[in-house]
Amino acid sequence: MPKLTKEVRDLVVAKAKLEFLENGFEHTSMRNIASDVGISVAGLYKLFTNKEALFDEVVQPAMDEFNNYYESVKRDSIKRIDEDNLKAIYDTNSIENVLNMLYADFDAFKLIIYCSTGTKYENFLDDIVVRELKDVNSLIQIAKEKKVPINTVKPEYMQILMRAYYGALFEVVRRDFTRSQAEQFLQTLIDFFEPGWREIFRV
Repeated sequence: MPKLTKEVRDLVVAKAKLEFLENGFEHTSMRNIASDVGISVAGLYKLFTNKEALFDEVVQPAMDEFNNYYESVKRDSIKRIDEDNLKAIYDTNSIENVLNMLYADFDAFKLIIYCSTGTKYENFLDDIVVRELKDVNSLIQIAKEKKVPINTVKPEYMQILMRAYYGALFEVVRRDFTRSQAEQFLQTLIDFFEPGWREIFRV
């Protein structure tokens, strides 16, 4: 029986990723993962207290990347408002940055979005929309306080549109697009949504 070294831990994470991708979180067996790695189930639980902790270990780097990207876009948007340059807000959401984020750990995003039922990530898309709606409302308020002209949109309309946007964005993951395919699709997505966002916000 191998010692529970960092190499063994890394192997567990790699095997777990494959199991979660194939079976989803709910139907993945800790016993199977332990067997694949060649350690006991007890040994596996010494490394990870439960299956969700193991899932977290697999997807956390991708979540950190997403959160860092999201916050950077928000900071840039606030900066554009401070500069009275709302027309440049969408320029911060570049295709290259989105692709770098998604393809840095493509499988992890697939796990988060499509294989996470039974974990805290199972409502990932809806959680993004709630977060985005709150932040957009804050940006609108900041703009109004600075006397920057911007239109107010009904929250229920915004929620529907944001869900449609993020749902379409993450289709590149569900469909296993190559980076080249994703680049073409995301350009089409931006061409479709950007004029609409500008129109409803009057920016």
